[in-house]
Amino acid sequence: MSSVNIGRIDKASRMAVFGGGGFIGSHLIKGLTAKRYTSVLCLDLVEDKLQRLVPGAGFEFRRCDIRQEDQVVRAVIEESDLVIDLVAYANPIVYIESPLEVVELNLFDNLKIVDHCARLGTPLIQFSTCEVYGKTGGSEDSFNEDTTDLILGPVGNHRWIYSCAKQLLERIIHARGLRGEIDYVIIRPFNFIGPEMDYLVESPSEGIPRVFPSFLSALIHGQPMYLVDGGGSKRTLTYIDDAVEAILLIIENLDRLRNEIVNIGSPQNEVSMRELACLMRELYEEIAGEASTARIMDVPAEVFYGEGYEDCDRRIPDISKLARLGWRPRHDLDRTLRKSIQYYCATRLASR
Repeated sequence: MSSVNIGRIDKASRMAVFGGGGFIGSHLIKGLTAKRYTSVLCLDLVEDKLQRLVPGAGFEFRRCDIRQEDQVVRAVIEESDLVIDLVAYANPIVYIESPLEVVELNLFDNLKIVDHCARLGTPLIQFSTCEVYGKTGGSEDSFNEDTTDLILGPVGNHRWIYSCAKQLLERIIHARGLRGEIDYVIIRPFNFIGPEMDYLVESPSEGIPRVFPSFLSALIHGQPMYLVDGGGSKRTLTYIDDAVEAILLIIENLDRLRNEIVNIGSPQNEVSMRELACLMRELYEEIAGEASTARIMDVPAEVFYGEGYEDCDRRIPDISKLARLGWRPRHDLDRTLRKSIQYYCATRLASR
């Protein structure tokens, strides 16, 4: 059992990052190694985004499927001083097409990690989602971690099954914390974007990525930029470097954030999906130095995603918890989009 409590994580502490090969996890691991954390273990099924890191320089990758290797998971947690869990399906099309798989992984398989952390006394940083807030309920206020109601749509709209699974995971962790069984911090990310998101596609037949890579794929390959139900829904976009800085700050202040839920987002970067499509097209043409043949087109949700989709109108995070620790996002909307698009344009040119 780990003898390190949640208030004593230092640069030599042993960290296990489950799901560290994905978009957020890979950037986080790069941030941890840059901060000179000397014992970071990434567990995932893929490592493509970690190729630039040198194994042995404070970082190790281990292939692991948490759905099938529970004894490996337990052994890793037993040897760790801190567990960071990012494992999840996180794509709206998956919620519609494979709702049971979403619940199985996002709730039940993640609960095994929670259970091992509780039994072994290992602190846990659990990644949740801003989707737990659901609909705004007509409120114009920002979403507060401790006071905002979590409002979901009807059962038949499987869009909400991801949110529901994540919310129940949060509630179980919170309840076990009240019983003194686990020390944790729950993170609710608000629409992180940046380099190496999953995934760009050449045509809609290859799948439907999340909104930023979906629009960028369309711009690069001259496909339609589809606006679901008119593109009136609004989101706040957070550049991945700002997000990683916030996560590192949380790790450094686990004692002050013990058993807290923490939003990470950029409330000043609110944009509608229609505005986002127009901004991205303008920036892409400026950065790429060429006109895009992508057209902005409206499409009904049931056509784009299938029956069972529903959306919320806006999500604005209350970030006062992190602000009290001195964190503020440094990237405005233009800089967030510009740096993200520049990366993909440079990658595309390098591959020609």
